[in-house]
Amino acid sequence: MIRPLKVIGLDLSLTGTGIAATHTGQGEPRLWCSTRTPARRPTLTKIDHHRLHEAVSLVMGAARCRPDVVAIEEPILVDKGNTTLRLTELHGAVKHWLWARSIPYIDVHLTKVKTFATGNGGAKKDAVLASMIATYGRLVHIGTDDEADALSLLAMTLDAYGQPLAEVPDSHRRALNGIRWPDLAGVA
Repeated sequence: MIRPLKVIGLDLSLTGTGIAATHTGQGEPRLWCSTRTPARRPTLTKIDHHRLHEAVSLVMGAARCRPDVVAIEEPILVDKGNTTLRLTELHGAVKHWLWARSIPYIDVHLTKVKTFATGNGGAKKDAVLASMIATYGRLVHIGTDDEADALSLLAMTLDAYGQPLAEVPDSHRRALNGIRWPDLAGVA
C-alpha cells in the first residue's frame, strides 16, 4: 500500500500567508489550513525582516513534518511600489530554505490554482473561496481566500500524484496539465 503523501500548499505573502498541509509539524496526519498576517513594524531597511522572518518561520514550522513536496503559488509580477521585489525576496528565502533541506517544491501559476478550484482561471477570490468550501469544507475549515488558494495547491498536488482529497470535474483537473511535477518515485 502506498503511504499518504505529506504535502504543503503555500500562498506566500508578507501581508497574509496562506498555508495548507496534510500533516502537523510533528508529522501527525491532519488536514489543516491557516493564515498568518504579520504585523508591520518600523524598519530601517527596505526589506521588512520581521515580516519576512514570520512568514519563513511559518513554513519552517509546517515543514518539520518533512513534506514530500511543497506547492507554491507563483508571485504575480506587477509592480506596485516595491511589492514585486519584496514578494520575490520572500519566495527566494522560502525556496532556498526548502532546497537546502532537499524538500522538493513546485511553482504553480495563479491561473492553475483558480482553475483547479473553480474550473475558471480568471475566477475572483470570493469564487475560489466559495468553491473550495463547497468541495473541501467537510474536511477542513477554510477561513480566508489565502487559505483557499493554499488548499487548492495542496489538493491539486495530491490529485496529480493519485491521492485526491475529493472528486473534482475534468474542467478543474485540466489545471494539472503542463505542470512539471517533481518525481517522487522513491517516496511511497
